[in-house]
Amino acid sequence: MHEMTRPAGTGEVRGDLLSCYSTATAGLLRAIGVPDVLVFGTQLFLGVRRSGTLMEFLHYHTPLTGDGELYRVDLRRRGAAAPEEAAEGIVRHACETGAAIVTGRTTHLPWIETGGAEPAPHWFLVRPGAPGMVEVDDRFLWTDDAGLHPGFVGSVPAAEIGAYAWSPPPPSPEQASRERWALGDRRDRPPWSPRRPWQWLELTGRRVPEAAGFAAVMLARSATARIADPEVAAHGWACGRAAFDVLREWLGRGLADPATYRHNNDFWVAARNRKMVAASLRHARLPGRGVGALEELSDWVGATLVPAWTLLVRALHYNARRVATGGRPRPDALTALNAVADLEDDFRTRLGDVL
Repeated sequence: MHEMTRPAGTGEVRGDLLSCYSTATAGLLRAIGVPDVLVFGTQLFLGVRRSGTLMEFLHYHTPLTGDGELYRVDLRRRGAAAPEEAAEGIVRHACETGAAIVTGRTTHLPWIETGGAEPAPHWFLVRPGAPGMVEVDDRFLWTDDAGLHPGFVGSVPAAEIGAYAWSPPPPSPEQASRERWALGDRRDRPPWSPRRPWQWLELTGRRVPEAAGFAAVMLARSATARIADPEVAAHGWACGRAAFDVLREWLGRGLADPATYRHNNDFWVAARNRKMVAASLRHARLPGRGVGALEELSDWVGATLVPAWTLLVRALHYNARRVATGGRPRPDALTALNAVADLEDDFRTRLGDVL
């Protein structure tokens, strides 16, 4: 690596309030003129479904790539047989479109200290740089047992970027599900082949949304917990209050099962999404309405709903540690989940009143 001297702050894209998938996607959306703050800030949503023994989570009622009506962003996964070939494809695409999403892995990214954590997919953005260089833009910030991961924004030789695109399948079913639904619609990886292990996403088409009415449509979907894409809805998601009913039954049965807590990251992402809504909702505009009602709702989310989600995530994290060492789980997680469910109902009611 060269010139790795600038740790990323929150910057323009709120990597402190997003997952690695959504941080990279937000950067791409912004690069092509889609209002990423509104895309994320108007989506307070949760869908869940059982898939065998796996619990899957859907965090967006409208795919981050659009619903075909409000806007559309077409992405296609590409692969290469060698890092040199991947570097050529990534740099070419970044120069043509302004940005490319690289679908890397934590163990192959020198700015991430894994601290022995399980390897995981990690997406980041690549932009054109100075001659012979590219700009890595990874503003995702998080803290785990290895400490603070501040993200990274810096210059890398263009010829070296392909090595960071090493993208084997996720090592766990939970990770595979997170990546499959990361954009809010189903995106299965192509069949794995050692002939294309270096991978990235290319933009193949776009239609930028019109500002008028965008927030109103997105917020109406949040108020009704309605999935916008019929193909996504057809996968049998429980949404709104029904989602929490499913989670309550599942969590109640699995409090003592270590496998339950492999989903803690899914709850953590949902909690971060609420923080993003609290930070962004005041930027939304509704036709014929003042900003005061949305600002008040933003304040309510930040003061009431976000702390409730934080307590839930902490309770799950605490139980994970107790169960892993043979201890008995505490029922606090169920109490916290019930509180969150009630507040989510309250949010939808409050939002409906504003709309």
